Amino acid sequence: MSEVLIINGSPRKNKNCSHIVKSIIESLDENKITYKVFDIYDMDIEYCTACGFCEKTGFCKFKDDMTPMYDMFDKAKGAIVVSPVHFDCISAKVKTLVDRTQAIYASKYILKKPSIDRNKKRVGMYIAVGGSDPYPSQFKGGQIVMDFFFKSINTKLSYNHYINSSDKLAFIENEIEKVHLEKKIENYVKDIKELG
Repeated sequence: MSEVLIINGSPRKNKNCSHIVKSIIESLDENKITYKVFDIYDMDIEYCTACGFCEKTGFCKFKDDMTPMYDMFDKAKGAIVVSPVHFDCISAKVKTLVDRTQAIYASKYILKKPSIDRNKKRVGMYIAVGGSDPYPSQFKGGQIVMDFFFKSINTKLSYNHYINSSDKLAFIENEIEKVHLEKKIENYVKDIKELG
């Protein structure tokens, strides 16, 4: 099983989020940490319809590319979400994935029969990429949703990293941001290793 799950939440190929994911992969490879990358815009993930099926069973009724991810979230040591900022929030596909973790939430809080090991320690990281210059609410919506997401998958969100003005200066050309992110990834890797 992969130790770290990396969710690339951008619909754009070979742009900022993709380059960030490549930076993460390089660090994980150097440290011999196994991982799996999910380019979720290439995946078939149905919208949550609030049908109530998971509240009765603890599982989602839809069988699609999200289905194996439930077990992966349980077995992994950590998860990293990389998303562009869309209207002060995460991308629509990331929100779709987040909504589908309602099945995990229902198993824990409604049925009291967790489908995920609640005692296992896992490490989370959220990286948000905003195209515009900074403004007060730029990352607030995404952060609120990510806080809930990582709680849902029983993963401690230890690292948040915000990048702005990427329309003016792409991540791949932004030496300052690359250094800042590299330091956080180093700390993340250290935390993953400490889990044993």
